[in-house]
Amino acid sequence: MNQSKRYLDIVRDIRDMIRQEKIKPGERIPSERELAETMQVGRSTLREALRSLELLGLIETRRGEGTFCLITETINWLKFYQLLFYRIIDHMKMSGKLGCFMKSLLFT
Repeated sequence: MNQSKRYLDIVRDIRDMIRQEKIKPGERIPSERELAETMQVGRSTLREALRSLELLGLIETRRGEGTFCLITETINWLKFYQLLFYRIIDHMKMSGKLGCFMKSLLFT
């Protein structure tokens, strides 16, 4: 599976765990090693997903302590999806695939 696609799946999976309150606000999420083993992905892919979640304001990594859920019940999910969309667009720009994507939207 494509690494960029896989990291988005991980973002969705962790977001869903938060949404379903399997991970609660303020709670420490499992270590990178544990998550990588559970999700059967490499640690670099997992780190990319965690970085994205951190940029979206859903988690916070505290050096020497771990990674914690920051989400509250009042999170604006529309903003989450908007930020995720912009992250995908940035990734497509950097990989040179944005032009093909835009053509497919306009001409299909």
